[in-house]
Amino acid sequence: MSGIDAYKKTITQTATSRDTEYRLLAQVTSELIKAVENKKGAMNDPTKMAQVASALNWNKQVWDIFVEDCGTAGNQLPRDLRAAIVSLGIWVTKETAIALEGEGDIDSLVAVNRDIMKGLKPSQSTENPAAPKPSGAVGSILDQA
Repeated sequence: MSGIDAYKKTITQTATSRDTEYRLLAQVTSELIKAVENKKGAMNDPTKMAQVASALNWNKQVWDIFVEDCGTAGNQLPRDLRAAIVSLGIWVTKETAIALEGEGDIDSLVAVNRDIMKGLKPSQSTENPAAPKPSGAVGSILDQA
């Protein structure tokens, strides 16, 4: 077993779904923040344009997984919360398309991610063990990273 495999196994065994989702959103949000800066000169720089598109598409992929996860039978989140996540996912899809055309506001996508991260904070996941936890389908994205 390589060091990377051992690390992934340890994370899988010790991280909660909330921790994993928080970490994933932190990573994608970091890329979105870079995209905000790169967007300024992206029209004249293919490298910057590629980073912006990559960050936007990655964020959309994460939200697509959240939406899909909310529709699974085993998801234990309250119905109203799942509906709100699906609604946000639809908004993210629309805003991403607009941003890819050069018109959208990436800062709004960053703000939404940060708000979700506040609710997923790892320190909060251990404070209320009775709170329902997402089913964790988002972990599959980390496996691809």
